[in-house]
Amino acid sequence: MIEEFVDGKEFTCGLVKIKNKKIVFPVTEVLPKNEFFDFDAKYTPGATEEITPARLPAHLFEKCQNISSEIYDLCQCAGIVRIDYILKDEVFYFLEVNTTPGMTATSFIPQQIAAMGLTLGQVITLIIEDKIG
Repeated sequence: MIEEFVDGKEFTCGLVKIKNKKIVFPVTEVLPKNEFFDFDAKYTPGATEEITPARLPAHLFEKCQNISSEIYDLCQCAGIVRIDYILKDEVFYFLEVNTTPGMTATSFIPQQIAAMGLTLGQVITLIIEDKIG
């Protein structure tokens, strides 16, 4: 497979939809200290700066969240997912849907949930209650 290189900044947005309610988390800006967000940048403490909420103008922040919601529906996702992008010239280039995102204290999703003033436990409780009720 050959892909075009898109020179821009990386962003990620997590979300979950339950009972016709969507909870779209704040966008995170991913700034690796190396040239790329590779294995070392992802798993070496201090190798990447992760800024939540991302430093984006309001219209781009909302655009990223809206695109993430659309992708969630188009891919028929369930549960918490994270969607990654490269932003270039105000265009979000879709990279991937992470259907099993990390849930450690330093992972993107818990950071995004905390930035909303919620805890991971609260969000997981909502999902469980949705499934059993």
